[in-house]
Amino acid sequence: MTAHRILFICVGNTCRSIMAEAICRDLGGADVEVFSAGLAPTGRVTPRTIEALERLGYATSGLRSKPLDEVPLRELDTIVSLIGPAAVAWLPRTLPARRIIWNVPDPYGEDQETFDRTARRIEALVRSLLSDSQPR
Repeated sequence: MTAHRILFICVGNTCRSIMAEAICRDLGGADVEVFSAGLAPTGRVTPRTIEALERLGYATSGLRSKPLDEVPLRELDTIVSLIGPAAVAWLPRTLPARRIIWNVPDPYGEDQETFDRTARRIEALVRSLLSDSQPR
């Protein structure tokens, strides 16, 4: 059985989509192949993102900010925008993937408590996504 392929997109691939990638990878295990990317990637992951993930017990090794062209877009099953509809508007309409829109405020530049709160919110959304993606 092929793993369900999920892409999380935000602007910089610095905070939100990185959080979603790490959380989904851990929670989904072998059932998912997870990617994240940014529309304008910064090339770095903020230390507060890493700290928020580690506080929740998620693995952070190998996380890095990357552009959409590093993702196998045509092989995806699900694309999740963490910035509302803007991110999916950038994608080719011909992609067969299911598109999901989440509106998660960007914690960039905020305090650690805001990053922690954002990570917990994303964790809840990812748990819901994974339960909805289970075969019935």
